Amino acid sequence: MFSYGSCPLGPVRLDKPESEVLTTAQFGPHLVSGDDIVFGDDDGVLFVAAERVEEVLAVAHQIWQTEREQARKIQAGETLRRQTAFDDYLTRRATDPSYTFRQHLRQIRGAIEE
Repeated sequence: MFSYGSCPLGPVRLDKPESEVLTTAQFGPHLVSGDDIVFGDDDGVLFVAAERVEEVLAVAHQIWQTEREQARKIQAGETLRRQTAFDDYLTRRATDPSYTFRQHLRQIRGAIEE
Protein backbone atom coordinates (compact mmCIF):
# COMPACT_ATOMS: atom_id res chain seq x y z
CA MET A 1 0.00 0.00 0.00
CA PHE A 2 1.21 3.48 -0.88
CA SER A 3 1.14 6.21 1.69
CA TYR A 4 1.77 9.88 1.83
CA GLY A 5 3.25 10.71 5.19
CA SER A 6 0.92 9.21 7.79
CA CYS A 7 -2.14 9.26 5.44
CA PRO A 8 -2.61 6.05 3.39
CA LEU A 9 -3.68 6.39 -0.24
CA GLY A 10 -6.54 4.15 -1.23
CA PRO A 11 -8.66 1.71 0.75
CA VAL A 12 -7.33 0.46 4.04
CA ARG A 13 -9.76 -2.48 4.24
CA LEU A 14 -11.93 -4.55 1.95
CA ASP A 15 -15.53 -4.86 3.09
CA LYS A 16 -17.88 -7.51 1.78
CA PRO A 17 -19.81 -5.95 -1.15
CA GLU A 18 -23.54 -5.33 -0.80
CA SER A 19 -25.75 -7.89 -2.54
CA GLU A 20 -26.74 -5.54 -5.40
CA VAL A 21 -23.29 -4.15 -6.11
CA LEU A 22 -22.53 -4.17 -9.84
CA THR A 23 -26.06 -5.39 -10.65
CA THR A 24 -27.79 -2.00 -10.61
CA ALA A 25 -26.81 1.63 -11.07
CA GLN A 26 -28.59 4.81 -10.10
CA PHE A 27 -28.78 7.56 -12.75
CA GLY A 28 -30.58 10.49 -11.17
CA PRO A 29 -33.96 9.12 -10.10
CA HIS A 30 -33.68 6.08 -12.39
CA LEU A 31 -32.47 2.64 -11.37
CA VAL A 32 -30.85 0.71 -14.22
CA SER A 33 -30.17 -3.01 -14.14
CA GLY A 34 -29.00 -5.83 -16.36
CA ASP A 35 -32.59 -6.07 -17.60
CA ASP A 36 -32.21 -2.73 -19.39
CA ILE A 37 -30.80 -2.02 -22.83
CA VAL A 38 -28.45 0.95 -23.26
CA PHE A 39 -28.12 3.00 -26.45
CA GLY A 40 -25.59 5.80 -26.75
CA ASP A 41 -24.19 8.22 -29.30
CA ASP A 42 -22.66 11.69 -29.41
CA ASP A 43 -25.99 13.20 -28.29
CA GLY A 44 -26.41 11.14 -25.13
CA VAL A 45 -27.45 7.84 -23.61
CA LEU A 46 -30.84 6.16 -23.49
CA PHE A 47 -31.76 3.37 -21.06
CA VAL A 48 -34.68 1.23 -22.21
CA ALA A 49 -36.48 -1.56 -20.39
CA ALA A 50 -35.83 -4.74 -22.37
CA GLU A 51 -39.55 -5.42 -22.80
CA ARG A 52 -39.94 -2.07 -24.64
CA VAL A 53 -36.86 -2.21 -26.85
CA GLU A 54 -38.74 -3.30 -30.00
CA GLU A 55 -41.18 -0.41 -29.59
CA VAL A 56 -38.34 2.07 -29.15
CA LEU A 57 -36.46 0.70 -32.16
CA ALA A 58 -39.60 0.97 -34.30
CA VAL A 59 -40.05 4.64 -33.33
CA ALA A 60 -36.34 5.30 -33.95
CA HIS A 61 -36.66 3.79 -37.42
CA GLN A 62 -39.72 5.93 -38.14
CA ILE A 63 -37.83 9.07 -37.08
CA TRP A 64 -34.90 8.05 -39.27
CA GLN A 65 -37.22 7.61 -42.28
CA THR A 66 -38.84 11.01 -41.70
CA GLU A 67 -35.46 12.70 -41.43
CA ARG A 68 -34.25 10.99 -44.62
CA GLU A 69 -37.38 12.23 -46.44
CA GLN A 70 -36.79 15.76 -45.15
CA ALA A 71 -33.18 15.58 -46.38
CA ARG A 72 -34.35 14.32 -49.78
CA LYS A 73 -36.75 17.26 -50.09
CA ILE A 74 -34.00 19.69 -49.11
CA GLN A 75 -31.74 18.25 -51.82
CA ALA A 76 -34.62 18.70 -54.25
CA GLY A 77 -34.84 22.38 -53.30
CA GLU A 78 -37.61 22.47 -50.67
CA THR A 79 -36.23 24.15 -47.57
CA LEU A 80 -36.92 22.82 -44.09
CA ARG A 81 -38.47 26.21 -43.34
CA ARG A 82 -41.05 25.53 -46.04
CA GLN A 83 -41.53 21.89 -45.03
CA THR A 84 -42.38 23.00 -41.50
CA ALA A 85 -44.48 26.01 -42.59
CA PHE A 86 -42.25 28.11 -40.36
CA ASP A 87 -43.69 31.43 -41.56
CA ASP A 88 -47.16 30.26 -40.47
CA TYR A 89 -45.70 29.37 -37.09
CA LEU A 90 -44.16 32.84 -36.71
CA THR A 91 -47.45 34.50 -37.65
CA ARG A 92 -49.38 32.51 -35.04
CA ARG A 93 -46.64 32.97 -32.44
CA ALA A 94 -46.86 36.75 -32.90
CA THR A 95 -50.49 36.69 -31.76
CA ASP A 96 -50.13 33.85 -29.25
CA PRO A 97 -46.74 33.83 -27.46
CA SER A 98 -47.64 30.58 -25.69
CA TYR A 99 -47.86 28.72 -29.04
CA THR A 100 -44.80 26.49 -29.28
CA PHE A 101 -43.02 25.13 -32.31
CA ARG A 102 -43.75 21.64 -31.00
CA GLN A 103 -47.49 22.45 -31.03
CA HIS A 104 -47.15 23.81 -34.56
CA LEU A 105 -45.39 20.68 -35.78
CA ARG A 106 -48.13 18.54 -34.26
CA GLN A 107 -50.80 20.65 -35.93
CA ILE A 108 -49.22 20.32 -39.37
CA ARG A 109 -48.33 16.67 -38.70
CA GLY A 110 -44.66 17.50 -39.01
CA ALA A 111 -43.32 16.25 -35.69
CA ILE A 112 -40.75 13.60 -36.54
CA GLU A 113 -41.30 11.50 -33.43
CA GLU A 114 -45.09 11.31 -33.67
